[in-house]
Amino acid sequence: MLASLGISTTAYAGTITAQGNVTALDDVSQLQAIVGTATFNEGVQGQNMPLDTYAAQGATWHTGALSSILPGVTEPGSASAPLYFNNASYFPQPTAGGGVYEGVHTFFGGAVTFDQDITQVGLTASQNGTQYLTVWDQSGTMIGQVTWTPASDSAFVGVDTNGVPIGMVTYGNDNMWAGGSYGIGGSTIISDTWIWAAGIECEADADCDDGNECTTEVCVDNACEVTNADGETCTDDGNLCTDDVCAEGACTHPNNEAPCDDDEDVCTDDVCSEGECTHPFNEAPCEDGDLCTEGDVCTEGACVPGGDLDCNDENMCSTDSCDPAIGCVYEDIRGCCNVDEDCAEGEFCEDGMCEPIPADTEDDGTTDEGTTDEGTTDEGTTEESGEESGEDGTTEEGGDAGDEIGDDESAGTDVGDAGIDDDAGCNCSTDDGDEPKGGWLLALLGLGVFGLRRSSRRRAA
Repeated sequence: MLASLGISTTAYAGTITAQGNVTALDDVSQLQAIVGTATFNEGVQGQNMPLDTYAAQGATWHTGALSSILPGVTEPGSASAPLYFNNASYFPQPTAGGGVYEGVHTFFGGAVTFDQDITQVGLTASQNGTQYLTVWDQSGTMIGQVTWTPASDSAFVGVDTNGVPIGMVTYGNDNMWAGGSYGIGGSTIISDTWIWAAGIECEADADCDDGNECTTEVCVDNACEVTNADGETCTDDGNLCTDDVCAEGACTHPNNEAPCDDDEDVCTDDVCSEGECTHPFNEAPCEDGDLCTEGDVCTEGACVPGGDLDCNDENMCSTDSCDPAIGCVYEDIRGCCNVDEDCAEGEFCEDGMCEPIPADTEDDGTTDEGTTDEGTTDEGTTEESGEESGEDGTTEEGGDAGDEIGDDESAGTDVGDAGIDDDAGCNCSTDDGDEPKGGWLLALLGLGVFGLRRSSRRRAA
């Protein structure tokens, strides 16, 4: 909203008043063909701002007597260098007129000149006391002044010289239009986000750029229209625990509850709380660095070992142990066995140990080899051997022959009358009706001898 000469306008609760041949500006959208913007966010609190910080955008701050800054000025007073500061309490939100407070602002900010024709200057004024924007033309003649009278609020406040190039502008709490002497005058000289513009009619949207990332500027019928870009993402403040979003035309940083930087401690969670990254304890599974424990769990921020790792493989032929660096270790017991197959060739398993097969048993039919080749093998006791020996009566055929003889009424009751031939089988013979005796009996005796020897070895072991 533009104010006519000497007429007050309302900006939020406070008021803006124009004196002299100037127009008061109460909204950023009234700036035409913006040339430069000073946000002061490059500064560090408590340090003076270098006077040429924004010289690349055509604006230079000054110190010293006003008459030395711009020849022709007759008004008394001198300027001081702006001081970087950060205190949000000076800028209650929302700021009226699209004014922007973000991060660092300035104290005592000062007297400014431009290296090109500028006809509009505005800034975000604080709530601390009555403040004045006073302008001179390039010859040093005072043109006019705009007064901001806050009502515990903050607002964009600007001055338009109606086409007259500005030679110098001062911002302070001294009423220069009423004959005051310019000085820092106290802590009421507090401002943020200065903007300067050529003040001509726009031809393209770029002519309306106000330097505020949270507004959208378009040129309509040679006039700039500015709207807030609320909800859009804006400059990251570097804090993972805040969002960065435009609201009411300004970049805001509300707290969030997002995950934050990991402190690399598995026994703490990493969560945002009230804008800060916190690390509360948890009870998560963990690893205490000892592989001989299992079920380790976080307790009071530390990894507490669980129970001992069970390394028993239930194998009597291995030694079970645990190495904290690698876990379970199993070492074979030399010579130990569970079954014969665990032993090398020429050995058998005896009471858990591999023993050599005795050499003296290999020829008498008492070993495993003897019982298969020379003793009670297929050659002696199987059906095939019976068929081969045939006539000795020990095979199935012999049995049948005995039955036939038994059934024959002409046969005698003596076994000898059964017609068994002395040349049959293994030359078995009978004695008074006893069971036949022969080679198979010798085989049984051989097995008994091997068993006795094996038993004696067990006792010896």
